[in-house]
Amino acid sequence: MFGRKSASLEDYRYSNPMKRANLVWDEAALRDYLTDPQTKVKGNRMPFGGVQDPKDVEDVIAYLKTLR
Repeated sequence: MFGRKSASLEDYRYSNPMKRANLVWDEAALRDYLTDPQTKVKGNRMPFGGVQDPKDVEDVIAYLKTLR
């Protein structure tokens, strides 16, 4: 998913706010979303409060970069 456009998989039902977000999942977008998903994508229907520890955020990003 790293480097992919948000809401780009055809076989998944994304919320309209995620479709309109028009993000590319790079480090900056992921960092913002993981830290505060409701601010990054207002109206997002996925209930996720965000990751509070900055080290955890960086660890998640590093892991996502390994998935190709």
